[in-house]
Amino acid sequence: MQDQTTCHNTGVHHVGLHASDPAASAEFYKDVLGMQIVGGSTADHPLGASAFLSSRPDEESHEIALFADPALVHLAFKVSSLAELRSFHARIVEKSIPIKFMFNHGASFAFYFDDPDGNMIEVYWPTGDHRLMQPQLFPLDLSQPDEVLLQKLAEMA
Repeated sequence: MQDQTTCHNTGVHHVGLHASDPAASAEFYKDVLGMQIVGGSTADHPLGASAFLSSRPDEESHEIALFADPALVHLAFKVSSLAELRSFHARIVEKSIPIKFMFNHGASFAFYFDDPDGNMIEVYWPTGDHRLMQPQLFPLDLSQPDEVLLQKLAEMA
């Protein structure tokens, strides 16, 4: 039996992998698995070189993220609402697990933390806004009301 404080995620919805050459690896996923390249960055970006791919870009902004920087490897769990994202965030803070990053990615609001073995985990809520190609790294402050966060999202582009 679950209590009211239980958080729910909808499962793993994307993975961030290390790739020595993200652009070349993206071509592999495109050519072999038929995925679409939906974003990426060059080495001079704050995240370094990256590539983002999706087999369902109308449903998921990306399913695979490839990073030259191995420190960005992660598993991403999706939640179904901004309220659920806030609930997970509160749970992580309550358990004294350090939050590594919090971002408004445009396509999602997300925060990141490590599991006990140092594997990075992302919990995110998809905003439904696919106007900006990834990667996007705008600040996210979950102490702000929903209306403020959503207004900032609307003003992006």
